[in-house]
Amino acid sequence: MKATCRIQLENRLEEFQRFESAFMDFARFQNLSDEVIYAIQLSVDELFTNIVSYGYDDSETHTVKFVIDVTGEEIRVEIIDDGNPFNPLDDAPDVNLDLSVEERKIGGVGIHLVKSLMSEVTYVRDGEYNRLRLVKKFEN
Repeated sequence: MKATCRIQLENRLEEFQRFESAFMDFARFQNLSDEVIYAIQLSVDELFTNIVSYGYDDSETHTVKFVIDVTGEEIRVEIIDDGNPFNPLDDAPDVNLDLSVEERKIGGVGIHLVKSLMSEVTYVRDGEYNRLRLVKKFEN
């Protein structure tokens, strides 16, 4: 059985509260574990912040869409935006966690975190849209 939740936000950081509220209602209804909820919220927060902060060259209002699917084995979150083409999996700087914070280059830690929390992270540019897909497999 598959359940789907769709959420649309404007490209403003304060909009993320609406995602958290809608996702939490959906997640609780789907009986998702606290671990899965935390991983999704943290990952989506990081990616949404990057989209809003760096994805647009104008001050216009844009829509960021989230399609969340839950099956018996996993949760999938697709994030769709019409920002500048940017593949965070390839274009974000590499992170050397062995270096101190002062020695590290700025950027890339958030994407590293997302990759570590998710089972899969993929990106595709589809026409004028960035599509990031997060997959978190459920532990048995």
